[in-house]
Amino acid sequence: MESVKMIDRNTVFNQINDELSLDFAKTAVIQIDMHKRQIDPEWSAFPQPVGQKKVENTARFLKVCRNYGLPIIHVMVYKRPVEEVYIPPKREVVAKTGMVSTPYGLPKKSPYDPGAKEGYFQWDIMPELGPGIDDYIINTKRQGTSSYFSTDLEYLIDSLGVDTFICVGINTNNCVGTFAIQAAERGLNTLMVSDCVGSTHGNDLHQFALQNIARTFGFVLTEQEAYQKIEEAIDEITQQMAVK
Repeated sequence: MESVKMIDRNTVFNQINDELSLDFAKTAVIQIDMHKRQIDPEWSAFPQPVGQKKVENTARFLKVCRNYGLPIIHVMVYKRPVEEVYIPPKREVVAKTGMVSTPYGLPKKSPYDPGAKEGYFQWDIMPELGPGIDDYIINTKRQGTSSYFSTDLEYLIDSLGVDTFICVGINTNNCVGTFAIQAAERGLNTLMVSDCVGSTHGNDLHQFALQNIARTFGFVLTEQEAYQKIEEAIDEITQQMAVK
C-alpha cells in the first residue's frame, strides 16, 4: 500500500463548524464501547496515560452534559461465551501469522470474561463514566461494530425524538466511526468530540477516522467547542422564551 500524508483541511473544517448549530431538544450524547476491557490498563494494551486521559475527558464531558439535561446513551458490546467461540475470518488469518494488526500489541487479558453474567454492563463500563441515574443503557450489541444491528437503538432514538448525536467512545476508526456512518445513512447528524474518542488500533487510524468523519459523514469538535455549541442552543431557547 502507498504511504500518504494527510491533507490539512482544518481551515475548511473550522468554517464548516462555525456554521453548525444545534437544536437542543433534538440532541443526545452517545457513549460507545468504553469498556474496562477496551481501555483499563489491567485489561488493555491501550497506551497510557493516553487511555486514562480519554476516560477523564469523557467522564467530565458526560457530567457536564447531564447537568445541561441532555440524554446520555451508552452502547456496549456484550457476547455470551458461546457467541465468542466464533472467530471472524480476518482474525483467523492474522492468528496464523503470529502477528497483530495493532501497534499496541495484544490485550493483557481475554476481551470477554466467561464468568460474567448476561447483561453485565455495570461490571464492564469504566466506572468514571457512570451510568448516571437517568442514562440509557443498550448492551445488546453482539457483533463488533454496529450500534444499530441487533440492538433497540433506533427505537430509543424515535422515542427520544432526537436526530443529532454528540459522540464519544472507543474505537474512533471502528465502532464510533461506524456509528457516524450509519447515522448519516439514516439522515442523522453526528458530532464527534475529538478529546473523548480514541483507538486501540493506533493513533494513525484514530486521526484518519477523525478526518473521514469531518470530511464526509459528520462533524468533529473539541470538548470546548462542543460545550460552546450546546450553550448556544440553550441561549437560543432562552431567547425564544423571552420573546413569548
